[in-house]
Amino acid sequence: MTDKAKVYIESRDYKADYKVFFVNDRYRESNTALIFPGELVKSDYQSNIKVFITDKEFQAQIKIMREHFPK
Repeated sequence: MTDKAKVYIESRDYKADYKVFFVNDRYRESNTALIFPGELVKSDYQSNIKVFITDKEFQAQIKIMREHFPK
């Protein structure tokens, strides 16, 4: 991806393109290129990727450290 990802956090999992789980170790990260580097946007119409933050690792398509998550 040449442009920065514009990421919006959805409140409902069925509206999201991807589910995200936060990990504590870099070696556990996976599929981070989908949203890193990126920026967090305030509205869904400004985004090109919608994510839902899950607390279950097995549900997540993207596993990322908090420090790498778009701000």
